[in-house]
Parts: sequence; structure tokens; C-alpha cells
Amino acid sequence: MILRLLGNERGTASVLVAAGLVVLVGFLALVSDAGLLYVNRARVVNALDSAVLAGVQELPDNPAKAVETAQEYAQANGLPADECDFSVADDSYSISGEAQRPVGFFFARILGMSEGRVKGHAAARIRPVSAYRGIVPFGVLEGNYSFGQMVTLKEGAGEGPYHGWFGALGLGGNGACVYENNVKYGYSGRIEVGHIIPIEAGNMSGPTQRAIAYRINQCQHCPRCSAGSYVEGCSRILIVPIIRFADCNPAGHPFTVEVVGFAAFLVNRYTGSGCDNEVEGAFIRYVLNADDSSGAGDYGLYSGELYE
Repeated sequence: MILRLLGNERGTASVLVAAGLVVLVGFLALVSDAGLLYVNRARVVNALDSAVLAGVQELPDNPAKAVETAQEYAQANGLPADECDFSVADDSYSISGEAQRPVGFFFARILGMSEGRVKGHAAARIRPVSAYRGIVPFGVLEGNYSFGQMVTLKEGAGEGPYHGWFGALGLGGNGACVYENNVKYGYSGRIEVGHIIPIEAGNMSGPTQRAIAYRINQCQHCPRCSAGSYVEGCSRILIVPIIRFADCNPAGHPFTVEVVGFAAFLVNRYTGSGCDNEVEGAFIRYVLNADDSSGAGDYGLYSGELYE
């Protein structure tokens, strides 16, 4: 009788141990394999985010290049080409990426599950910039400009249609020293669409020449930057407000201007000397990290952002 009871207890213990092992394996699978899924999904999503943010820099002009760049960044971040796919929207203002990755299980295999699958999605878009720190104090009147077009950013004395104003703006104060520093380094304050800015009267040939020469000389890129091919962040890229006149005297000469958008120009040259001087730049598309808004005018300067 006693032996029979002991045998039954040993059998019961075996069943309990087996059941406990199943539960233990289940917990191990939950902790280990579920953690593995989590880590892989985070890697996939991060790779997609960086890929679409890189690709969006090529929009809207080069959708094929945007996809190629996104694929390169994805692979550089551990996401092979056979695990992801990228596409550009019909309007060429956004790019999205999808990814799937099989993940092999360890402990879950005992429960009959050999692998799981993680998925990721990311999308980035460009939108016109509505606010920026670092603008150059030249005011370009609103109008229709073609990319690559040479635009006069600052007129020479006697050449402009507005007496006493040649295209310069007063940012952070007036005077030649403030103006020169703003041309050379960009104004440190934040300027937004809708801001009213006073003009900077006078020709200021010397400060303009020194500041533009500094900008041009800082560009040591080879081949030299051009409107069709430039290095991001090049010192010759000037972020300039697009303006309309806000306040003029009875003769039509402006006192203040209103910012309606922002544009990028690749400064090419400073011509003339003394009164006969002007600054010219090529109108370019440019994508950077800045505030954006659908209310800003579209002048080819965009901010790239994740939105999905």
C-alpha cells in the first residue's frame, strides 16, 4: 500500500515537473523571443526613419535619387534591400518606406513556433519653411523665379528703382558693423513669415564686399559648388527672406517690408566697387531642418520632417 502511494506521488511529481517545464519554457519564450522581436522592430523602424529623412533631401526634383538614397541609408543601418521598399508620392513631396524582417525564435521552437515577423513603416515630407534663424539681410521681392536663375540680391547704388534702398534689411539693429556680421554669419534671431522688418538704407559697399568675399572664400569644395551640384551647408548658400513692401512713403520708397517666404541662393559673385556694386546668386532648391507651415509661400526652401 505504502509503495503504491509512493509510486503515485512520484508519478504526480513527474507530471508537475513536466507542466512546470512547459510553463518555464513559455516564460523564457515570452521574455527572450518577445524581447528579440522588440529589439528587431526598433532597429527596423530606426533604419526606416533615417532612410526616409535622407531620401527626402532629394525631393521634389529627383524622386529616383530619393529612393536610391533611402535604400543606401537603410542598408548602412542594417536593413538589407530584400527587407525594405521605398516609394515617392505622385507630387514628389514625400517618401515612404515599408519593411518586414523574419526573426528566428529560440525557446519558442519548443512550443512549435520557429520564427516571427516584425514590420515597420516610416514617411517623411518636405514643406515650405516658415521660420528660420540665420537669414542673410537681403530682401528679394516676391515673384516667379526659375531654379538656376541668376538673381540680384543687392543692387548697386543708383541702379535700384527705390531711392536710398538697395536691397539690404536691418536685422538686430542698424549700422554697417551689424549689417556686415549678418551677411557674413547670418542673423542669429528667428524670423517668421509675417514679420515686419525695417530696411537698411545706404549702399554699404565695403561691408558687403568683405562679407561676401568671406562667404565665397569659405567654399573649398572640389568640384566647386554650382546651382546644379552643391554641398549641403556650403557657406555660399544664403537663406534670404522673400518680401513685399509693408510701409512706403508717398513717393513709393519703402520703410519696412513683410516676410512672405524664404528662399536659398548660391552666391556667385560680388561685382563692381564703390557705388557700382551688386551681389548675385543662383536660385536653388534646398532642404534643411527648420520650422515649416502650409501658410508659407513656396520658394524652393523646404524643411524635411517625419510625419508617419
